Amino acid sequence: MEMFRFGIMGAAKIGAKFCDAVRKIPGAQVAAVSSKSQERADAFARANGVPEAYGDYRQMLARPDIDGVYIDTTNNFHYENMLLCLEYGKPFLCEKAFTITKEQAQEVFAKAEEKGLFSMEAMWSRFTPAVQKAKEWIDSGRIGQVNLANYQFCFVSGNDASHRLNAPELGGGANRDIGVYAFEILSYLVNQPLLEAKTMASRFPYGSDCTDGMLLRFEHAIASTQVSFRAIAPETAWFCGDRGSIQLLGGHKGGGAVLYGPDRQEIERFEQPEENGFVYEIEEFIRGVREQKLESDVIPHRDTLLCMELFDLCDRENPWEK
Repeated sequence: MEMFRFGIMGAAKIGAKFCDAVRKIPGAQVAAVSSKSQERADAFARANGVPEAYGDYRQMLARPDIDGVYIDTTNNFHYENMLLCLEYGKPFLCEKAFTITKEQAQEVFAKAEEKGLFSMEAMWSRFTPAVQKAKEWIDSGRIGQVNLANYQFCFVSGNDASHRLNAPELGGGANRDIGVYAFEILSYLVNQPLLEAKTMASRFPYGSDCTDGMLLRFEHAIASTQVSFRAIAPETAWFCGDRGSIQLLGGHKGGGAVLYGPDRQEIERFEQPEENGFVYEIEEFIRGVREQKLESDVIPHRDTLLCMELFDLCDRENPWEK
């Protein structure tokens, strides 16, 4: 099988993890990296063994041998970066949050489908063996009907208003950085239609959200997410049914999962050695492109759109009062 060649747009820190993951996949290579800064692209290429570096996105995208693009720019640039990939006929894997608004995501997906190109949000956590094991337990009825679920994720992001985590002009804020994990893992495992949502948020003085909560009514389950850049606690996730419950270990990093029975006693434990979890989503992306699919079955477009819709709702219900 021919080598699958990736190009990277952005040269961000997370791109190093992407390069490491690609090296673990036979028949795949990061062939080029691009940035708005040639100096930054060169430094990234040297540090990560990438053969070619470009100070202009279009130069890299014009290469006919680039089979797919990984986008790791800040959130505010995702929309225009994805449209640029589509202009050059390149399928892409874009970091989360996928866009700033649902409307932007709808436009991107519609244009990708019109061009027959595979497009995917880089929600790598759904692919980890721990989350897949939890899904297997739920789908096989080990805990019965999921009626209650909760996901909590928090850490202190610091006081730098210009940092990508915090800066509103970069698409920063707790929801779009870690709330995306909380909702998209939770909704994947609950796997029921969402009927109603209520949001709450507190904001930094400069506008971006620092703490967010969502109360969600699914077809059968009541669920909640809580995320914060102003609190410290272990990342926790529980999925509870009428026959038992499941706890995710290590949260979005996929450290493991524990199955509890009706007497609240541990029945089964699945633990996964620490690894580069990006491998699984990259393998999914390569399969999707080669099979000429339009979207992933694990992170389909509708799930990304639903997440963006909830973030839009949170912004409307909790506006920044200057």
